[in-house]
Amino acid sequence: MKSIVNSQLTGKWYQIAKTYNRYEMKFVEVLLYFSMNCRDNLDLLYVGIKKDRSKILKKITSYIIEKDNDTYIVFKGVFFVKKLKMLLYDEDSGIMILSDDKKDYLTIYSRKSSFNPIVIEKYLSTIDFYNFNNNEVKLYVVE
Repeated sequence: MKSIVNSQLTGKWYQIAKTYNRYEMKFVEVLLYFSMNCRDNLDLLYVGIKKDRSKILKKITSYIIEKDNDTYIVFKGVFFVKKLKMLLYDEDSGIMILSDDKKDYLTIYSRKSSFNPIVIEKYLSTIDFYNFNNNEVKLYVVE
């Protein structure tokens, strides 16, 4: 994967697919808003939308690191640091696939709220799934 700079990630991302995550299962929709801060890092506004349309908002500092030809996004909160490996980033189609190092979490984000499941299947077939199974990825249908 070629190098990614912070400015390529700025803007709105829709979570369109993921493996099971107990925290995120209470949301019907998840959005990420990346913006540049004065230290050239990324500020992240995490928005979880519940079924009743109430929202949970979290502001998190994040940054990109490259290590051993892999790209990671690091999320740094007050009580946690979470590092997700970027398995795929396609700027042209606006798709980003992230996974944790423990290989028990996978999430797919898109610049668009609507998506073609066939295109997502194509992307999933091109990445190394580690221990993931295609059947474990839950696709969201955004209405």
